Amino acid sequence: MEVTQDRLKAMFDYREDGNLIRKHSISGNGNKAGRAIGTKPKNNRDNRYSATTIHGEHWCVHKLIYLYHYGYVPKQLDHINCDTSDNRIENLREASSSENMMNRRIFSNNKSGHKGVSWSKSHGKWFVYMNVDKVRKNFGHYDDLEIAALLASEVRDLHHGNFVCHR
Repeated sequence: MEVTQDRLKAMFDYREDGNLIRKHSISGNGNKAGRAIGTKPKNNRDNRYSATTIHGEHWCVHKLIYLYHYGYVPKQLDHINCDTSDNRIENLREASSSENMMNRRIFSNNKSGHKGVSWSKSHGKWFVYMNVDKVRKNFGHYDDLEIAALLASEVRDLHHGNFVCHR
């Protein structure tokens, strides 16, 4: 059975906090009317996203919410505020793969504390880099970390547009 916008609206209500709420109970499995759908799966490559099963098919809840509102699911969705648990419709937007990558938080292993800034052992300086149109570009080496961070921020503003994320 295909999951469509009409079917979703018959099964769930959307709440402004970004949850889909069951309209009807399903006997035998604990899915009761009035409960929000979705759990964070363990040991799954999509473990950042709340997910559920509808008619035997695995779905990420943010994709269901987009389908509920717009009637289709794009190839990629982006959480505007980078919080994958915030599934409010105003926090979801269609994005290309590269736009989605632009709107990522700083990696946990980043040693400079700034996106697009790394230490170059060979130069003994901080260097600024960024992917622009799917090509990695270097924007120079700097003695001062704050100057490198400022330049990285300006380059992001220039090249990432609405998908810029400085966190």
